Amino acid sequence: MPFIKNKCSECGKVAESMNEFTIGDKTVLSLKCGHLMQKEQLKSSCPEDILSLDNKKLFPFQCEGVRFVERSGGRCLIGDEMGLGKTVQALAALLMHKDEMTPFLWFGKSSLKYQYQHEIMRWMGEDYFAQVVNSGKERLLPGCIGYIVSYDLLRRLKGDYSLAEQAQKLSIKTLILDECQQIKNSSSQRTVHARALSRVIPNTIALSGTPIKNNAAEFFPILNILKPELFSNESRFITNWCDSYFNGYGYKTGGLAYPKQFHERTKSFIIRREREEVMPDLPKIQRSFQFHELSSIVEKAYLDTFRAFRDEYNQSESHSFEESGNILAYLSRMRHLVGLSKVDPCIDFCMEFLGSTERKLTIFVHHKDVGEILSQKLTAVLSELGLSAPLSLTAELDSQQRFDMVESFRSDPKKRIMIASTLASGEGLNLQFCSDCILLERQWNPANEEQAEGRFPRPGSTASSISATYLLAVGTVDEFFSEIVERKREIVANTLNPNESDAPQWDQSSLMKELAEVLAAQGGKRWSI
Repeated sequence: MPFIKNKCSECGKVAESMNEFTIGDKTVLSLKCGHLMQKEQLKSSCPEDILSLDNKKLFPFQCEGVRFVERSGGRCLIGDEMGLGKTVQALAALLMHKDEMTPFLWFGKSSLKYQYQHEIMRWMGEDYFAQVVNSGKERLLPGCIGYIVSYDLLRRLKGDYSLAEQAQKLSIKTLILDECQQIKNSSSQRTVHARALSRVIPNTIALSGTPIKNNAAEFFPILNILKPELFSNESRFITNWCDSYFNGYGYKTGGLAYPKQFHERTKSFIIRREREEVMPDLPKIQRSFQFHELSSIVEKAYLDTFRAFRDEYNQSESHSFEESGNILAYLSRMRHLVGLSKVDPCIDFCMEFLGSTERKLTIFVHHKDVGEILSQKLTAVLSELGLSAPLSLTAELDSQQRFDMVESFRSDPKKRIMIASTLASGEGLNLQFCSDCILLERQWNPANEEQAEGRFPRPGSTASSISATYLLAVGTVDEFFSEIVERKREIVANTLNPNESDAPQWDQSSLMKELAEVLAAQGGKRWSI
């Protein structure tokens, strides 16, 4: 399905906005064709009056977020940093404008479906029932305030007629795209179906603290859905707004070329606040790094893998990361071995932690077997201390099991440690009752690490700071990667914080190519090989 393009009601040409200004309660667009297009804003409300079932009120910046939704006419992206309550702001807007914005269709990750349902009742009231759709054969039931569907089901909900046709029949008025980076690929079926829904549903609210994770081109699908008058052509967007770099094989899309100008262009429908800006009292994340020797158990396997990697890299004519799947396989294998090596140092850290504090600790892992081995060893140690075995939050758990596990971790004083998959836990979890975490294995994409860290400094946290400890194996892929990954992390910061005068520019070398290059040259020095 082609990209969304609105037409000028006067001449029928594609509506492309030149300027935008506000007159009273209307947003007026000046189009390239010379005509004007008017868009109604939502009536201003008083979100300060909202009281949740547990007697919580919105923070002032969250109330401003609701008013931003109103000024945008119900089509916007709330890009606040993790932990600032994007979900709450969307629900408050729905509650303040029930006639104009409900029923709604809420898309999110499958593992968070029941978390959404819980938050809907908490903020909108127990009488507001949202149907959770669990299979592609289910139909949307008439009479519900909302419908919760996972992105995985988006293209499978067909039945007698398409989801878009069901939305029209039920007069659904608002589409919520939570974690909207899930539709970053313009040609994927997931994105195609999201576009189809946005054509027939008048309001769309997108939510994401990291709308891009790899490059600025990932921004286009949601920009096109929200503001087709500004962003109707993907190739033009990449040419005009995206930076590019040469990776030794060809040119790749990088970050935004003109972040300040982009921010000015999108400020009417994208809002982004950071914790330090709106909640300076929230605990800050303090990263620290602990270095450990590579375990003798995996040393031989690691060195054998490193030699094979180096031979492959040196024999490659182009050194193109994209062309050599073997290089990626070797890097991934070395990272896995290093993760296994750090299990025992992690247990030592846990024992020292448990002996010196009454706080709880979350350990993030990447590989399933690393988490299983760590859990087995910790279970034996914790039993001797009279504590419960560590909880294990894995991708296999459904959303209700995840919710119950987090509640158990929060409420049971004997449950002091939770081992969590970084990728399965990076979104939708509220861990503000915990202030300490270990990242046992690093992620190739630093945005995933930030998502995990962002589970802790959330409203309701009483800690003065969040301690995030990274365990690193000296001289390995771990140590080399840790320096490079910090530059990668700055890509998103530069894109979402364009007003920073000293914002770092996009690193012209791709992360993985640079890692392979550095590792091939220096990775064997510690062992004189």
